[in-house]
This record gives sequence, C-alpha cells and structure tokens, in this order.
Amino acid sequence: MRKGIVGSFLVFVLACLFGTASAQFPARPDPSPRQRPQRQPQQQPSPANPNEQTQEPNQPQQDAAPCPSITVQAQPGTVVRDGQHIYFLANIQGGDPKVRPEIVWSTSAGMLTQGQATRRIEVDTTGAGALPEREVRADLWVGGYAGDCQVQAVGSVKIIAPATKFGEFGEVDADTLKKNLESLTSYFAQSPDNLYLIVYAGRNSERNFSMTWARRLKDGLTAAGMEPRRVYAMDGGFREQPVFDFWIVPSGAEPPRPSPTIKRNEIIYPKTTPIKKP
Repeated sequence: MRKGIVGSFLVFVLACLFGTASAQFPARPDPSPRQRPQRQPQQQPSPANPNEQTQEPNQPQQDAAPCPSITVQAQPGTVVRDGQHIYFLANIQGGDPKVRPEIVWSTSAGMLTQGQATRRIEVDTTGAGALPEREVRADLWVGGYAGDCQVQAVGSVKIIAPATKFGEFGEVDADTLKKNLESLTSYFAQSPDNLYLIVYAGRNSERNFSMTWARRLKDGLTAAGMEPRRVYAMDGGFREQPVFDFWIVPSGAEPPRPSPTIKRNEIIYPKTTPIKKP
C-alpha cells in the first residue's frame, strides 16, 4: 500500500511539471501552408494596339482641348480679271478659348499687299492670268491649337487672263495666207480662248479694204476648221501699210482696241479709172 501511495504522488508531480511547461512554451505553428491574398492582375494592352496605355481603375479622364473649324472665304467670290485686287477672309470658329490664333498666309500667284498675320488679306492678282491654272490660291495656317487639330485651309479665285497679241502679217500670196490661217486654227484647237482679228488698211489701200479682208480671213479660218462663233473681226482704221493683227482673248476678258496711226480724214482714196463707153 505504501508503494501505491508513492506511485500516485509521482504521477501527480509529473503531471504538474508537464502542465507548467505547456504554459511557458507556446504551441508550434501549424505546418500546413496558409493561403496568401491573391494580387489583382493588371489590365494588359489590347493585341490590336500593343502600345495602348492602360488606365488605372477609377482614374478620371481628362477631356481633350476642342479644335476650331477653319475655312477661307474669297471676296468677291466671283471670277475676276487679271490685275484686280481681291480679299481672302479666315473664318475661325470654336476651339479652345484660351488660345490666341497665330495666322500665316501664302498665295500661289499675285502679290499679298497687306494683312499678313491677320484674318483678312488683300492680294494683287497681276500676272495670275498668265499661269496655266489661271487662279489665285490662298493657303492659311493657324497655330496655337493642339497637335491633332486640323489647322489648315485653302481658298481660291479664278482669274480671267488678259487679251494677248498672237501675231500679225500683211498682204501675202494665197499659199502663204493659207498656211498662216491653218497654223492659227491648229493653235486654237488646243485652246478654249477666242480669236480677235483687227484689219488695218494702208494709206493707199482701196475703198472697203478692211471689210473685204476681214471677211476673207474669217472665211479662211472657218474653212481650216475654226468655229465661226470664236472668231471676231473688226475694222481697225488706217496705218501706213496694211496689217492684220491676231489676238488671243479669253472668255470674259477685255477685248483689244484698234490702234490706227493715220486719221480717216487724211486718207485720199485712189480714183478709179473711168470705163469708156464704145
């Protein structure tokens, strides 16, 4: 019995010791791995546009600056003659109100006389009619706005070329006359312009010389293929020797004016030889 009491006492002592050790030393961590919070994947660029930049969620978008509407208006808006002055206006509407437009003009022909860097320019059209396109084009550039804005516009005006002298010749034989008229017809077949013919009689020419030759020349041009409606013939008066002037006159241009060198009252027509009756 004494041994039993001693054994129970030993069991009690050991139990107390293990209980104290468990209180002093914490339990070992669970060897099973813990789940870490997964990181949200970032938005990848679109395959169609790999350079596209992604935007962080909930980030406010910035509105792009508005672009202006730019046009060029010509005044007058109708066709004008070479040498007249015309005006071009820059119409700039809308756009960023904080921008002060920087305006630059250039013209394809003529001369910009005033208004550079402003919304209205004046252009002298002298010489523009001699160009193949027969027009004045005004190019406008406007600076100060965003790079993706369309800041260029163009306006143009058709110019009527002035009448120009094609050539002249005097009284010639029939073969030379035919060749000259065929050359004229060949040129005007490639041109939209009209032909003006001025006939000058000589000091000693017979009466009705100008009208006779004007009819003869016009008939010869028609026979060579020239349209009659495109040929205008007129009596130019008198010079020392007979002369036939040929002018190129575009539609709407000022026609040429005769330039005689002898007054009509100075002309003394030769007397005709009377026919003797049998």
